[in-house]
Amino acid sequence: MEVKTDTKIPPGAVEVHLYNSKNVLMPRGSRQKESIHNYLLEKLQDGYESWTDPKYGDNPDRKKLLQTLYNNLINEAMNAWEDFLKGAKI
Repeated sequence: MEVKTDTKIPPGAVEVHLYNSKNVLMPRGSRQKESIHNYLLEKLQDGYESWTDPKYGDNPDRKKLLQTLYNNLINEAMNAWEDFLKGAKI
């Protein structure tokens, strides 16, 4: 794709985001790198695999582990949200 460098930006023009704000933190397609999906998925998989590894004798029941992972995910998201609001320039 060739970018024209001689194109003038009209006076009063403003930049716009590359995707709709309803998709912030979860864009797909070419903007997927801005999604938190892969980060969360990796953390969930790592936690699950660690706590289901048969070499450990203190693994919880898998159903209980899934509930704990879910509860802790929601709790961590809420903690991050609260910290964000404390520091956000709202």
